[in-house]
Amino acid sequence: MWSSVGGGSGNIASGNDSTVSGGYRNTADGFGSSISGGQDNRASGGSSTLPETAGGSICGGRQNLASGFDTTICGGQQNAATGGNGTMAGGSIGGGSGLTASAANEWHAGQSAGFPTGTEY
Repeated sequence: MWSSVGGGSGNIASGNDSTVSGGYRNTADGFGSSISGGQDNRASGGSSTLPETAGGSICGGRQNLASGFDTTICGGQQNAATGGNGTMAGGSIGGGSGLTASAANEWHAGQSAGFPTGTEY
């Protein structure tokens, strides 16, 4: 079980099989969690016991939290994706601000031009 930090500054990869590949002050502390950039993001969750399930994955943004099993956030700020279990993926968020996806397979595609309070679509 390994973890790695590939660049950036102030990043921490402390979960088994976790990775932070860049950015600033990001923390990947869940099993199989990953962050590929951004600032002040945290990816946690996951389980190394059977059934093995990856933790959160964040591909950028700022102050996002992906803390459930197989959760994903791609951009935005102050979003939270939680939920999921050993058989169902958690929430997924594709941008926006202040969004929460807490149920299994729940997803948000971001917000409209009224960002950050526009209509979600």
